[in-house]
Amino acid sequence: MDWDDVWNAWLHFGEGPLLVQILLSFVLAVVLGAFIAYHPRSYGKAMTLADVEQPKIYLMYSLVGAVVAMIVRVQPAMAFVVFGIGGLLRFRTDVGAAKDTGRIILVTCAGLCCGLQLYTVAVLGTAFGWVLIHFLEARVAHRVVIKGLGPDVLAQAAAAYNRVLEENGAAILSEKKNFVKQQVGFVFRAPGILDREEMEELFKSIDPKLQGAVDWVSS
Repeated sequence: MDWDDVWNAWLHFGEGPLLVQILLSFVLAVVLGAFIAYHPRSYGKAMTLADVEQPKIYLMYSLVGAVVAMIVRVQPAMAFVVFGIGGLLRFRTDVGAAKDTGRIILVTCAGLCCGLQLYTVAVLGTAFGWVLIHFLEARVAHRVVIKGLGPDVLAQAAAAYNRVLEENGAAILSEKKNFVKQQVGFVFRAPGILDREEMEELFKSIDPKLQGAVDWVSS
């Protein structure tokens, strides 16, 4: 290992214009991704949790693309490496949801940057990704179905559950009453600090006559 190269790589943090250029690239990539992610023709028509969470995936992959481009610009041959790692992670490794795949690829890119002594890209990319995830996960989408509500109280129960959610900072995205199945379903965004167990405790404040069985839907 050439320690002079390592030292010189760290010295890039003292180059203000370079740092600004990298950060501007990250910001522009995410902003452009947001134009597609939050397109008025598609955003707001979510029917499932996957639809609701999809914009987050677009934004994360926009950042991943920017980091990959910086790697390839310095080492063009790394394009094949990144492509191979991406395919392996997505199709050969169980990393959970698509948005988790984006995070896995981002940290892999950060590792590649470290190996290529692109420390400025590695550190700034990781920091920017951390801030982006913090922003995206500040509100989490949930889908809940309240079952076992009689037709005579279903409308009142729906209003009661709606009120509890909104009073605790949740934004209702959709509400669907089903009088045949005697249930009402909600898709909503809640503050990230409010988990499902806490929400169930909040539901207990509702009049027992209007309470039903809470069923959290994962898709």
